[in-house]
Amino acid sequence: MGKARGQPDVLKGHYTMGARPMTHLSHKTPGPMPYAARLTVREACQARGLSVYQVAMSGYATGTVDPGTVYRLARGDTGRIDLETLATVAGIIHTLSGQPVAVAELLALEALDSDRGSNAQVHGDKSSHLSAGTNAQ
Repeated sequence: MGKARGQPDVLKGHYTMGARPMTHLSHKTPGPMPYAARLTVREACQARGLSVYQVAMSGYATGTVDPGTVYRLARGDTGRIDLETLATVAGIIHTLSGQPVAVAELLALEALDSDRGSNAQVHGDKSSHLSAGTNAQ
C-alpha cells in the first residue's frame, strides 16, 4: 500500500485534501461487502455449561431481563438488539459461570457470498441475520 499525501492507494484520486469525496461514493466505486450479523447467545451459554433456561430464569429472578427476551436472543428471533439488554445477558452469563463474556461471543459478523442477498442465512441455521447497517434490539 503506497501512500501519496497520507492516503492509501485505494483512496487516491477519490478524496480532496480536505477529506471530501471527489465523486459520490456510490458512483464509480464498488459497494460495501455484504455482511450478516448472527446472534450467538445460545453458543456462549453452552460453552460455559449453562442452559438458556438458567440464564432466562436468573434474569427473571433478579428482575433485570424478561425470560422471553433471553429466549428470543438465544433463538436469534430478533431484528434489533438493545445493547443494554445484551450487556445484561452477558452479565448474567458471567455471574452464573464465573467467566467474563466478550461481545464477540454473543454476536458474530460474517461476510455473505456475493451471489446471496443481504438477508440470506450464512450457515443455513435458525440464527438471526441482520444486514449491515441495520439497527438491532
